[in-house]
Amino acid sequence: MSGASGRIEEGFAAGLVLGIETSGGLTGTALAQDGRLIAESALDIWARSQEMLMAQVERVLGDHGRRPSDLARIGVAVGPGSFTGLRVGIAAAQGLALGLGIPCVAVSSHQALGLPYRGLDCDLVFLTGERRGTVMLEAGRWVGADWQAWLPAEAVAIDTVEARLRAGPASRTLLFIGEAVDSIRRAQARLADLGSAIDDPFHAVRRPGAVARLAASAGARLIPPTELERLAPVYLRGADARRPERRPAAEGPTRPSGPAGPEATGRETDAKRE
Repeated sequence: MSGASGRIEEGFAAGLVLGIETSGGLTGTALAQDGRLIAESALDIWARSQEMLMAQVERVLGDHGRRPSDLARIGVAVGPGSFTGLRVGIAAAQGLALGLGIPCVAVSSHQALGLPYRGLDCDLVFLTGERRGTVMLEAGRWVGADWQAWLPAEAVAIDTVEARLRAGPASRTLLFIGEAVDSIRRAQARLADLGSAIDDPFHAVRRPGAVARLAASAGARLIPPTELERLAPVYLRGADARRPERRPAAEGPTRPSGPAGPEATGRETDAKRE
């Protein structure tokens, strides 16, 4: 289905594109028609289930008179970001694409954050996902429609951020972006000497509209529905939940205390059986 004007934005492909963003604190969906953002919706809640996300997809399509069969491709944020959120978003995108027989586009969450600043002559520094003394760091710049990173996305110790940036290209103006910018710049005061941050509380919001527009780019790398296993998340860190370490077996038999132990009664205790 074509847009009302029939005009395709320069640098974008024709068709209706669904964007899914679940890598951060919002669960959002958006629609881009011929490269133009026509709908965007987000809930201020972490993505926990495909059912919740699919209800949003149905709503954003239905509210604008569209059906799943109208979609030409699906873009999904693949991180860095929330372990559970990425799994939910990617699984939903894979299911939709497989059922509809359309391609997917893996969209970097950092590049989506940086899309509004694509026309600026400066380098972007992403600081996201601060946790346990580490932060997700990436730095680079837009060259036309292409993102070129000179510091690829990596989880690094907070106290190494300044040194890593100072080791980058000299005489570059840096613009800091991401939900961890304020706290990291407070912790590393000398980062202010390297560049500035956007004085806007919305600069760190991970918006599904940016995911949809990047996925609608003419040069986007399409993943066909027969190869959806290539749609992989960028975690950079493991999940919070970890399997407990197995304790080594004690050497020799352990004698329970008291006369009512197994050796005294000839049967297992309830605690051991459980």
